[in-house]
Amino acid sequence: MNRQCLICDSSAVLTRDAAKGLSLLVGLFNGAIKGARRHHEGSGHADLLNGLAAVAPAYPEARKAAEDVVRFHFAGFDCLCLRCGALFDETAENKEGLSPG
Repeated sequence: MNRQCLICDSSAVLTRDAAKGLSLLVGLFNGAIKGARRHHEGSGHADLLNGLAAVAPAYPEARKAAEDVVRFHFAGFDCLCLRCGALFDETAENKEGLSPG
């Protein structure tokens, strides 16, 4: 479904679930980069394996950060407009699209 902002009619709308998923992905990617940089053995393969091994231990911190993004940036709403910063629920968007009668 193509979501549009209720205020500025922009289609640059981020849902709470998408933001949580992206934040989690970035957190895990950050953990992999830190793990790859931690051990300097001189081999690219070893760095890659160390980075992959660091993903699982980074999960709890990444999950906490993703939950904080949802809690502080969405404040209980479902959608965030990336253009004007409006917060709104998907149910309000659906009700707005209904025609009277």
